[in-house]
Amino acid sequence: MTNEPQETQEGYRFFPDHILTEVNIGLFLFFLCCVLAIVLPVEVGEKANPLITPEHIKPEWYFYPMYKWIKMTPEVVGIFFPMLVIGIFICWPVVDGFIIKTTNNKNLPIIIGVIGMVIVTTLMILEAIPH
Repeated sequence: MTNEPQETQEGYRFFPDHILTEVNIGLFLFFLCCVLAIVLPVEVGEKANPLITPEHIKPEWYFYPMYKWIKMTPEVVGIFFPMLVIGIFICWPVVDGFIIKTTNNKNLPIIIGVIGMVIVTTLMILEAIPH
């Protein structure tokens, strides 16, 4: 028999030792970020004045056709015509069948769709070009 000391396996427990250490570090970093945000606020540009609207505000690019349409037409046409177009677009399967039945031309709905896309693309390009 040997008189060797037995190794005690003492480890680092995942819970609660590791978890509590990570939570403490996370809370400290969160607290530090909050203090820095309060003490040194970031300013992207000049402060906004809620009483003055900027001269020109442009929407996102996907709203360019509608924005240009509203600027080009009178108020009533600019509001109600897009609603009519959206209604026709929703009912397009019925409208498509009606057009084909009425005119006996299967290409007319395709031509109408292409003309609509050309108009939308043209309005988008016209609005995207800087003036």
